[in-house]
Amino acid sequence: MKGFLAIGLIALLITACNPLDRSDRTPEEAIPQNAVFILKVHDPAAAKRELEQNDYNSGSVPSVQILTFLSQLNDLNIDEPGYLAALPAEGDSLSYLYISRVPGQVIEVDSLDPTDETPVDSLSSEAAETQSESGFSKIRIGNLEFRSRDSGLLNDLRESDFKDGPPLKLLSLLKKSGSGKPLTLFVDSDKADSLDLLNQKESSRKWSDLAGTLALDLSTASDKLQWTGVGVPNDSLPSLLTLFEHTQPTINSLASLAPEGADGILTLSFTDHTVFAENQRKSYPKARASDTLFRTVEEIGLVFQGNNRAVLMNTYGALSLSEYLLRMRSSSYDYQGKEIGELSPDDLLEAAFPSLLKDFKFTHYTALDNAFVFSESKEFLELIIRNINSGSTYDTSASYQSAREELAEASSLLLLGDKDKMEKIAAELLPSGLVQLSNASSMQDPLLAFQVVADRSFSHLNLLQKRKSGRSRKQGVNPRFTIQLDAPLANTPQFVTDHRNNKKEIVVQDSENNLYLISSEGKILWKKELGGPVQGRIEQIDLYKNGRLQLAFTTSNQFLVLDRNGKEVAPFTKKFPGAILNPLAVFDYEGNRNYRFVVTQGSDVRMYNGKGNTVSGFKYTKAESAVLDRPKHFRIGTRDYLVFRLEDGTLKILNRVGDTRVAVNEKIDFSENDVYLYNDKFIVTDKTGTLFSIDTRGKLTNTRFNLAKDHGMDATVKTLCLMNDNELTIKGNKASLDLGVYTKPRIFYVYDKIYVSVTDIQTQRAYLFDSNAIPFTGFPVYANSPIDLSDIDNDRRVEIAAKFEENSLIVYSLN
Repeated sequence: MKGFLAIGLIALLITACNPLDRSDRTPEEAIPQNAVFILKVHDPAAAKRELEQNDYNSGSVPSVQILTFLSQLNDLNIDEPGYLAALPAEGDSLSYLYISRVPGQVIEVDSLDPTDETPVDSLSSEAAETQSESGFSKIRIGNLEFRSRDSGLLNDLRESDFKDGPPLKLLSLLKKSGSGKPLTLFVDSDKADSLDLLNQKESSRKWSDLAGTLALDLSTASDKLQWTGVGVPNDSLPSLLTLFEHTQPTINSLASLAPEGADGILTLSFTDHTVFAENQRKSYPKARASDTLFRTVEEIGLVFQGNNRAVLMNTYGALSLSEYLLRMRSSSYDYQGKEIGELSPDDLLEAAFPSLLKDFKFTHYTALDNAFVFSESKEFLELIIRNINSGSTYDTSASYQSAREELAEASSLLLLGDKDKMEKIAAELLPSGLVQLSNASSMQDPLLAFQVVADRSFSHLNLLQKRKSGRSRKQGVNPRFTIQLDAPLANTPQFVTDHRNNKKEIVVQDSENNLYLISSEGKILWKKELGGPVQGRIEQIDLYKNGRLQLAFTTSNQFLVLDRNGKEVAPFTKKFPGAILNPLAVFDYEGNRNYRFVVTQGSDVRMYNGKGNTVSGFKYTKAESAVLDRPKHFRIGTRDYLVFRLEDGTLKILNRVGDTRVAVNEKIDFSENDVYLYNDKFIVTDKTGTLFSIDTRGKLTNTRFNLAKDHGMDATVKTLCLMNDNELTIKGNKASLDLGVYTKPRIFYVYDKIYVSVTDIQTQRAYLFDSNAIPFTGFPVYANSPIDLSDIDNDRRVEIAAKFEENSLIVYSLN
């Protein structure tokens, strides 16, 4: 009996010599207390695949400790889950230790309680066993295996008592991290900061500037790299996460105020500004946030675009701030329906939100209901307003749409944007080691996102790099590009065909009589000064019947033909002194490009052939009174009809040689609308809103529609469209629009589909409807003129062009 007791005591003493030599020791409890980085490997094979998809296994940059640490996993020949720990060594180097169970030994531990352990059958202490595998040596102590390249570290493990494992808070995180991800990275910020001091710039952010402890899961795919997890603040030190203690995030909405072309946004949100302000003072004692002005703020952010910055702010009640701004501003002006206030440079926002703003003094602002936009320049603020009015905001951008499915809807902090353009902002906000984690991917043109979601005593973290999908939220219409001209636009931008590729280009004139040709990508190809404003639409012709197209038009006193390079084509530069010319009429009777050009000026009528010579056989050279607008050519059956509206109310319908083909005996007080062919009849309206219909025998019928004097009309052979006050009628189908001042409707027929457009010139909104008077999704859009519509790039999706601002035009794409 005594012999057995002696043997038991000897065994107990042997076991007590090294606390690791226990059968119930878990790998996380054996992690040395001075571990800087810890990688919990749930599935070794899957973890290696995750790292291999990026640059984590490439040896990394020696000075970037976190990347060098992650690359160690690739050299380990392991099958057992465990922990890879980085431990300080001589100088600023690291030693790496992998801890796992002896294969075949399993202990079930309650992942929710870091102190409970479930005992298993005891294992006797074994002698140390070493072997080389990819430079790593292995020893076994009790039920655990240890691997390291540092033989001194392994020897120390045999001799150390290891009374202290990881800090309790870290140990709790280690045991609770039972995610389905292959690996989880843990960072002890204090230790990581000490290690990084020798390797980072003094201005770089430290790990402890973000949180005290971090636990992040890695997930990768061909188009993304993502670290998600939690951050736990240091109880005694302020950090980024402590800004949001005892607050909750609000749903992010500032992206709807930022321009679509922004480089990125950085936003903060909170449910209680007073609590946020108190948290902020811990890190920024000089912060002077006025609770009177800002207590209703829920979300504040910065938008970046090139060298421009603006502050975006959402509130749930803006009265106090609005009154302050009204008192402080020196002047204001209206811009696209929004009032812009101007004031001396003001650091109010920087003083109130130093955690977000640095060197920001706004000089212009605008209020949008309970939201505000503050800018350092009026130009950037005006650009933001233009984008809001046109619906081309950041929440429709490729970056935002690609990221939103990976992000929570509500954020305490959100950084999002083009990675290359937002790297500097990220470096000023995040620890340099965390930035390096996002730089490991070789993805082309990715977005970068970092999100914090405050939650009781910790925060959820999400670091994302992802390839932009190019998708857009708006399924109806999206801005394609805008172009700034040297002077205000003088006419409506018009699509013309590039004969080299059958794509569309844009021709437009400014108020200084400069004519521009703009490519389908938005590049100005040439600019030509003309002698006067272009009259009406520009016609395209194939003068030499070789497929190369020219532009034909009249100005106030010239008839011109230009080639695609803007050079005048002889002998068509013809000048006409006297009254202003009407728009040019181009007739191609047989569709064989034997053109007839009709120039009308007052009561004079001149017809030219394709060589620029007067057509001697055309008899109608002098009208009974002044010709209104350009004459029209229609064909019914095999007969041609040339139709002239005259100032005295006469409707002349002639044949090719200028003789009367259809006699119209009644005079009509013509409205501002043109003459059209509808159901094989010529239709016009008068100023009382009566529609006159004339058949090919001269029979005239009239229908009283009781239209307003300034009504609008357009028609094709089978479609009639009327705009009367705010009511649009298309083929008998009606649509009621908001009260406004509308342009004439215009019918477009593209790919066997009818589009009808009108523009409210008061609110600068363009509408687009189908043949049933149903509006297209995404309309109205911001436009300062009637639109033109065509397929600009042959993708069977149509685009529209319109005047945008005084000096700019915009092209939208319909999806």
